[in-house]
Amino acid sequence: MSVEIHTFKEEMMKTGLISMSLLAVILLTGCDEGAKSEEWYKAHDNERKAKYEECRKDSNPRATEDCRNAIDAGVHGGQFTKSPEKGW
Repeated sequence: MSVEIHTFKEEMMKTGLISMSLLAVILLTGCDEGAKSEEWYKAHDNERKAKYEECRKDSNPRATEDCRNAIDAGVHGGQFTKSPEKGW
């Protein structure tokens, strides 16, 4: 009986540890507080350019919601021009 209780306690401790780890991951990967929207960056070109340059320095430029919105605003807002038609 002592062995069964000991095993049960170990299983409960493992389950609790896994649950706490998952909770920590969920809380730490929540949405970015104060992230500007893509529409906001489309309306504020200087701020978008500054955020874009800041995000480019990161190893993962699209790591935050704010960076994704600044990058997407440039792409969807017409910052990049369409390639000319090929005549081949």
